[in-house]
Amino acid sequence: MSNESIQVQGIMKRYGSLLAVEDVSFNVGQGEFVSLLGPSGCGKTTTLRMIAGFVDPSGGVLRVHGRDVTHLPPEKRELGFVFQNYALWPHMTVAENVAFGLKLRKKSRNFIRDKVAESLSTTGLSGYEDRLPRQLSGGQQQRVALARALALEPQVLLMDEPLSNLDRALRVTMRRELKELQARMKMTTLYVTHDQEEALSMSNRVVIMNKGRVEQVAAPYELYENPATSFVADFVGITNFLEGIVAGADGERLAVKLVSGQVLRAVNKKPVAPGTKVRALIRPERVTLKTGRIDGDNVLTGQVILSEYFGALLRYSMRLDSGDILRAEVHNFDSVIENGTRVWICALPEHVRVIAHEKGV
Repeated sequence: MSNESIQVQGIMKRYGSLLAVEDVSFNVGQGEFVSLLGPSGCGKTTTLRMIAGFVDPSGGVLRVHGRDVTHLPPEKRELGFVFQNYALWPHMTVAENVAFGLKLRKKSRNFIRDKVAESLSTTGLSGYEDRLPRQLSGGQQQRVALARALALEPQVLLMDEPLSNLDRALRVTMRRELKELQARMKMTTLYVTHDQEEALSMSNRVVIMNKGRVEQVAAPYELYENPATSFVADFVGITNFLEGIVAGADGERLAVKLVSGQVLRAVNKKPVAPGTKVRALIRPERVTLKTGRIDGDNVLTGQVILSEYFGALLRYSMRLDSGDILRAEVHNFDSVIENGTRVWICALPEHVRVIAHEKGV
């Protein structure tokens, strides 16, 4: 038997002439937490709803634990679903909301009582059985929606941006609780979000989607450190892009001649042939920034044009002598570099990545 809880193979969805999801493929392993991440309109929610059975695919195959569920109705897929707006019945108590699906399945009264109690205990809601949704905070309503899904003992849990309606502080708390609960129960989870921080902090792997297609599937660290495309590099975190051409290559070590004429040394997992037009990628936190001269490879010079204070870090924007804008993040600082200050900027070769130019970039 396959160790994959979900298998998505070439799935697509067409609405008239609009191709909303195109040839999407990925797997979710048993007990794994995988996030679908991308901007609004990229097809991630449509993909999730096709897996759930709420949207009929125009092509491709969907399997849950090896069973073809492509055209089965939702109730026959043995999946739990947590909606973005929680979808709680306002006139029902917490206990009645959690019991709703079990009643539809005609479970016995004793079974429903025990399962509701168990689900509420698991989600930290014991003692809230008789409250109505309007008497709960946003985080508590989210837990009720989760408890309702867990009560059905689903093979797989699907979640559609369940934290998007919460304020930032509560989102951070809830995502930690969700991840701890998922790890404790070893429940296979597929999670939709447009929040990069949320996806990176919670997931074993992330599926990056853009314009209905998959751009990259990888662990969070791999996505951030070795993005496969310019879109992934730009969407996941903040990235500096410098245009150039590969002037020389020795295995993973590359020399990139920038438009300005300066040469950057880079270390890249994926080989790139000399003469290829590329974008050199440097993360802001990998930039060393000094107000005095730095000698060596990969030293650029410029002028600070903006400093932004975020408490734990300072983010600087600098206009290089070439005219390019480059950003740096400094986490341990004693003072702020004033606008107009001349600076020397360095990035080690192992912190410079290279992506070959793509169509339309």
